[in-house]
Amino acid sequence: MPITESQIFIALFIALINGFLALRLGSSLYRKSD
Repeated sequence: MPITESQIFIALFIALINGFLALRLGSSLYRKSD
């Protein structure tokens, strides 16, 4: 099954959301431990 352009954009979008959430979670935990 060939990967379509839309699937690439969806994968990038999901990765961006996951990275953003991980960054927020990490920064909030870092502030709490301080």
